[in-house]
Amino acid sequence: MREQAILSLFDATHQGGLMRNLYDFDISRFEKLLREKGEDFWQREGQKKALLLFHAVATRVPAYKDFLKKHRITPRKIRTIKDFKYLPPTDKKNYIGAYPLQERCWDGKVVEANLVAISSGTSGEPKFWPRGTFQEFEATVLHELLYTFIFEIHRYKTLLVIGFPMGVYVSGVATLLPSWLVATKGYPLTMVSVGNNKTEALRAIKHLQKDYEQIILVGHPFFIKDIIETGKEEGVRWSRTRLRMMFCSEGFNEVWRKYVVAETGAPFSWNSAINTYGSSELLLMAHETPLSIFVRSAAEKDTTLRENLFASALLPNLFQYNPFLRYIESMHNELLFTSASGLPLIRFNLHDSGQIISYRRIQTMMQEYHWNKKIKRDGIASSWQLPFLTLWGRSDHTIIFYAANIYPEHIHAALHRKPFLGKTTGRFLMRKDYRKNMDEFLEINIELRHNVKSHRTLARAIQDQIVLKLEEINMEYLFLRNNLDKDLRPRVKLWPYQHKKYFRPGLKPKYILNA
Repeated sequence: MREQAILSLFDATHQGGLMRNLYDFDISRFEKLLREKGEDFWQREGQKKALLLFHAVATRVPAYKDFLKKHRITPRKIRTIKDFKYLPPTDKKNYIGAYPLQERCWDGKVVEANLVAISSGTSGEPKFWPRGTFQEFEATVLHELLYTFIFEIHRYKTLLVIGFPMGVYVSGVATLLPSWLVATKGYPLTMVSVGNNKTEALRAIKHLQKDYEQIILVGHPFFIKDIIETGKEEGVRWSRTRLRMMFCSEGFNEVWRKYVVAETGAPFSWNSAINTYGSSELLLMAHETPLSIFVRSAAEKDTTLRENLFASALLPNLFQYNPFLRYIESMHNELLFTSASGLPLIRFNLHDSGQIISYRRIQTMMQEYHWNKKIKRDGIASSWQLPFLTLWGRSDHTIIFYAANIYPEHIHAALHRKPFLGKTTGRFLMRKDYRKNMDEFLEINIELRHNVKSHRTLARAIQDQIVLKLEEINMEYLFLRNNLDKDLRPRVKLWPYQHKKYFRPGLKPKYILNA
């Protein structure tokens, strides 16, 4: 396929024959474009696509047509990407919750969707996300790209164990369906979808491991960690098979990544375990690459690099993304997305905190801080020339404790240390309450690993580390500690593995009570 012939397939407004095109789609040619074309090319193509999508949505989607009318926007006056940047952002409150489902669909027709996925949402109220053939085509291309050029499924007979929950959650279906379509293209790939059921996952692995050269575990980080640790205890020899991991839904630090890889008994490599960034609304938006993992690892070791690159003592998640597939902007430190995935969305604000960093800037910083030679030595120099995206977490997903914003990522940063990784699962739940005198207190409930008993020494060590980490990375908390005559240490409660109160098996990760 020629360059423009490849790119023309990614037109959400013309869906005829897309799934037939999928089997003719040459992923190696697309990957070659990623290596050969600079990020300016992908940004230009992304801008053109975003403008075309805007005009199609402004014409064919009743809800967005009304949204523009209410904001006194004349679509024909939006001619350039500069004009586009003045469009009012949409979000769950002013768009998703303000218009009926059918009015947010192409031509106001839900019935033309091939699949409707359901998400629970942070409020607990379910949301519905129709999907058509374009979304499945696009998702399949993205998964084929990851599976082939990061996990090399074309070289190894591979068992893909999908540990995302099915049911109402989008992640299970959104992984199973494109993975199955990839497998039907002739790769030696077999899937088993076990949901987030550890017993079933280990049963499948024990029965099937001998028949495969590679196993890829896919799921929430804490769940995959639990599978690795419990499997090791039950005699699974992970190192007998090439093992790879793919995560979504939450972040972790590089100590955590290397701990989990070490638990498998395999040597660490830059494609051992990758994290992805997705949502119910937009499916897969960005993902780690060997280069992004290397840069993040360097920044964790080099505080000066971290401060200059991220302007923070806290290490964010770091992904690469393709502007042609997901046009992303950063406004007031929040990310805006334009995409036809799920439902067509224009400048949609998930209220995720993050920023865009150019590929060129990453290259410059690696050279300036003398990491470029190690990049070449480790064989990751010929990376995709795509921009980077930092992710700090949900900007509206915090606990406000005495005017200090406490993010789950802050607690993750404290727990992801070697002394605690072997004793806790990684799951925790924060809540704020009041003492009898109405002073606030912050409580952090933490799940222990199987057969690990709670004791005061461990709880105190975790409490001390959380306080130290908050003082290091949270200036609001540090100011309060220095100026407020209150006991601001969090209460740490350790709970047995899978305790029914907070950590029942099968639940989606949740870090703030009633959030």
